Amino acid sequence: MENLPVDNELAEEKPREPIFNLPAILVVFVVICVGMHILRNSVFSQQLAEWVFVTFAYFPIRFTPEFFTLDLPTLISPVGHTFLHGDWTHLGMNMVWLVAFGAPVAYRLGALRSILFWILTALGAVILHTIIYYGDTVPLIGASGAVSGFLGGAARFGFKANRRNPRAGLAGPLYGPLDSLRQRGVIPFLAIWMVLNFAFGSDVLGLSGGASIAWEAHIGGLIAGFFAIGYLDTKRHK
Repeated sequence: MENLPVDNELAEEKPREPIFNLPAILVVFVVICVGMHILRNSVFSQQLAEWVFVTFAYFPIRFTPEFFTLDLPTLISPVGHTFLHGDWTHLGMNMVWLVAFGAPVAYRLGALRSILFWILTALGAVILHTIIYYGDTVPLIGASGAVSGFLGGAARFGFKANRRNPRAGLAGPLYGPLDSLRQRGVIPFLAIWMVLNFAFGSDVLGLSGGASIAWEAHIGGLIAGFFAIGYLDTKRHK
């Protein structure tokens, strides 16, 4: 059989594409969320599953003067609640949104800053949730606040990702808060997102699984991500 000539330049221009264009840290977030859900519902004993829920779920009443105690749940729940979900629908929706908007942000920030970004957006979610539901006994669970933070971060770039090289993440520049809102499609998209969050968060569609997925916490995460990325993006001056 005759060997056909190969255009080396063409081969170099078209490197083999990976099957999944997901940053490793995002895969870690997804694995933790899915793994926690499987363990709580299919592996752990009922007693252990209840302990995990009480320890990781965020209860606003814990942070009132009457009940505040510097214990494990108090330290863990402000971020730990992001790894608990009510049911597979709740988990699935969050993971889809995380993959869609988290990947370009995570590639832009890198692993360590993405972890810090997750923590800050989770805290933003619980702060606003606590202000609105101060002293409430209903638990807050779900990665929605952190996921909303990645959406807020992407909005600072006008949702412009590097389509030729997804691993490059969001395409600069990082716009200022007001300038980002002037980018085409940003405000309409955020408006639609808020309406959908209100619909799901208020359980209009009956998808909450009996647990709180308050849409106000999503707003808190969005706001935190919208501003936090301005401090964590090291490429903004390049």
